[in-house]
Parts: sequence; C-alpha cells; structure tokens
Amino acid sequence: MRPRRRGAPSGPRLRAVPARSRVTVRRGSSLPRQATLVALRESRDALGKLQGELDALLAALRDPAGRADAAAADRLKLAMRAAGAAIAGLGRGA
Repeated sequence: MRPRRRGAPSGPRLRAVPARSRVTVRRGSSLPRQATLVALRESRDALGKLQGELDALLAALRDPAGRADAAAADRLKLAMRAAGAAIAGLGRGA
C-alpha cells in the first residue's frame, strides 16, 4: 500500500496577497483621462466637419449644372486646419 498523501490543512488557508493588488491600487487624478476624452470629442467633431465640407464639394463637382461657391475652398482649408489641430491635441493629451 502506498502512504496516504496529506490534504490541505483544515484551518484557514493563508494566501500571499501582493502589496499593491490591481484591485486596491488607487488611481491618480482622472484629469488626464478627461482631457483625452475632450480631445477625442473635439477631433471627432472636427473630422465630421471636414467630411461635411468634402461631401458638399464632391456633390457640387458631380452636379453637371452645379458650381462650388467661392467660399468652399476657404471653408475646406479651415476645416482641415481645425482637424489637424484637434488630432495634434490628442498627442499632447495622452
């Protein structure tokens, strides 16, 4: 017969818990996260405006009788600058 192996002790088990468990780690200020969320919203809005300008310009170009108004190029340039600035803001906020 083989000797019987001992099972777990009947008392409470002691478990080594890391000093800084993921559950207990306190996060710092949520300010950087909020800044990132604001930057994401701004970039989404700026890209949406850029897409709208491009769609309007494309629709004017596709229409045989239609012409793009004189301010379309300026609006597109402003939308591109705003989108570029918003995307650059993502790199600073991260």
